Amino acid sequence: MKIGKLAFLFFVFGLLLCPPAQAGISMRLMALNPADSVQTVTIKAYLPLEVKPEDVIYKDDLEVIYDTQQGSYYVYGEYELKPKEVLEKEIELRDIWVIDASQISMIRQEAKEILEGFKKTNSIERAKALYSDIDKKLKDVEQMQAIASASPGYKISNYRNSLTLLNSVKADLVAAKTLLAEVTPKGMARLTWKIILFIIIFLGILGAGFFFIWQRQSKLEAEQKPQE
Repeated sequence: MKIGKLAFLFFVFGLLLCPPAQAGISMRLMALNPADSVQTVTIKAYLPLEVKPEDVIYKDDLEVIYDTQQGSYYVYGEYELKPKEVLEKEIELRDIWVIDASQISMIRQEAKEILEGFKKTNSIERAKALYSDIDKKLKDVEQMQAIASASPGYKISNYRNSLTLLNSVKADLVAAKTLLAEVTPKGMARLTWKIILFIIIFLGILGAGFFFIWQRQSKLEAEQKPQE
């Protein structure tokens, strides 16, 4: 009799209640043999998606296996348990659900520098609104990171939400840089040269087309003259 599903439920329970603010995150796995005879019990518990084998600090005698369909790793083990026996296993994971404060600081500084570039342009108000949105998202990330130690379960959830916000901020920065390139003198000059280059290429292609048409027409006329 295998009761891996029961072991998985105990795994999640241990994840939510293990002590916060540790160097590593401890997770407890438990399995029970409810039968009146010796049974083989399977422990199979999926690890959070971000976890790689090198992030597993301690796993007892459990194996770490990759599930290609789920796209994540899980710990696995089979054990013979006596009637009513309870088996406990503990694993410890490196705390990888942390966004470095220096990364947030660098992004905010980059946003300030971009905003500075919009001064004396007609798009300064639009740039301020974009910077305000970026700053709000960064503050939300900082707030989530500050309260993420409430429990490992919330910590992982907040980390994923923070990554989503950071990706949104990076997209906003790209939009701001693109706008800055269009409204500054350098950007306008670059845009002007692109237009000029496009016109030159277009005229070149058009001229080449007329040349081949003229050459073709001349050849046809030359072939018709002897016949006349």
